[in-house]
Amino acid sequence: MAARHRALLLLSLPFALGLPLAWQHVSAEEAVMSATFAGKPWTASFTLAQMMQMAGKPMLNLSGTEQGSPTMTFNSMLVLKDPNDFAGSYPLKTGSAANSANFNILDSGAMVGHVRFGSGEIVIDKYDAASRTVSGHFS
Repeated sequence: MAARHRALLLLSLPFALGLPLAWQHVSAEEAVMSATFAGKPWTASFTLAQMMQMAGKPMLNLSGTEQGSPTMTFNSMLVLKDPNDFAGSYPLKTGSAANSANFNILDSGAMVGHVRFGSGEIVIDKYDAASRTVSGHFS
């Protein structure tokens, strides 16, 4: 499967704690995570941002799933530079759980496509701790 991906936009991602989020006038229900993948538009039906510790490091998991037939999911794990301010550039690496991303396609529960990104970056332009909002882009 050819992997062409551009401009993933992350807005108002709900944290796994179930807290409602907003970005300016955007509600959690209106959060946007979208990309162009293999020349086709993709928009997540639901999104998730979750903080965790892995090997003693603060990690941020960003994911979005477009439900349907097939179901398509983007997932990334980022080692945070500052657990209190997520803003920054996170270059993607191959062969590592840290700073990695993948795109999976499932049809009738079976994996029919899997792309692990070997290059690119996720840029978090803004993290608003008060509203618990993340915005940025992917290349």
